[in-house]
Amino acid sequence: MKKIVKAIVGIIKRHPIKVRIGLVVILFSVLIYSIHPAEIILAFKQARPLYLFYAAVLMVPNLLLQLFKWSFVMRNLNPRPSIKTTAVSLFGGFFLGATTPGRTGEIARGLLIPDHSKLRIASLTVVDKGFNQLMIYLFGLTTLGFILPWPFPVVTFLTEGIIIVILFNIHRLRPVLATVFHKFTHSQQVDNALAAFDALSIRTVLGMLAYSIVFYMTFTFQLYCLILCFTDISFFTAIRTVPLIFFFNSMFPIAIGDLGIKEFFAVHVLGVYGIAGGPAFSASLTQNVLAFLIPSFIGGIVFAFSHKRRSQEAPASGDRTVPLSEK
Repeated sequence: MKKIVKAIVGIIKRHPIKVRIGLVVILFSVLIYSIHPAEIILAFKQARPLYLFYAAVLMVPNLLLQLFKWSFVMRNLNPRPSIKTTAVSLFGGFFLGATTPGRTGEIARGLLIPDHSKLRIASLTVVDKGFNQLMIYLFGLTTLGFILPWPFPVVTFLTEGIIIVILFNIHRLRPVLATVFHKFTHSQQVDNALAAFDALSIRTVLGMLAYSIVFYMTFTFQLYCLILCFTDISFFTAIRTVPLIFFFNSMFPIAIGDLGIKEFFAVHVLGVYGIAGGPAFSASLTQNVLAFLIPSFIGGIVFAFSHKRRSQEAPASGDRTVPLSEK
């Protein structure tokens, strides 16, 4: 048994992208088989174009909010990158995160921000992505709190309270951690790695919460519009289901861009409230196209042009001294 497990782990390590693509294919095959292709085709044939238009338009505030939020975090860099550089790193990050579980590849955004520590930017990226996850957990737990029987609501709301208290006090750990790490090394890398704590002052936390809540609401409303595109659903049913779809989906970051995973939970969560599998699957898949595939494709173009431009601007000599900030 141990040999089998080791063999599987070895295959995943050697071929991570192929394994995840295979996983997506398997998930979609199972879903399509269980729902029946005719039901999915019928859902698209009977789609309401107006709601699809609304969902497509919401891509604009969706992307702008992510840009403003990332730019807000970038205030912790000195000098602060221009909005153009910030946008390039954000969209390039979409591309870099496209093939990684939970889109963790976005941590490499620093590759597109010159003259700054890649480690520091990775640390700040964790903050940016972390607030997105925080919204998913908080709204998901709140929804569970209103659905689960007593005493589970007490546990969920208590958990949320603990998370909020930690969030507003985590910056206090910065000097403690810095003291501990500097006992072993005085490298600039310590300060770069702890940049996330610098970005978690109370003022910054409040700002990030504001951006993240609005972004989450926009993303949630987009899926609501897409469900309406394929079937009827009341607003209150959407409030009880959409946060749970995002919440359960975030617990299994194993596929490429959540493809297959989110569709699975959309079908099963919405199915409890009488929504057929075809419309549920179609709505989730369409949102993945709008919110993941299209931005990743744009990010690939941005990354390619940015990499080409930097290669052309690089000095011909190999004697360039690497600044400490790039280490």
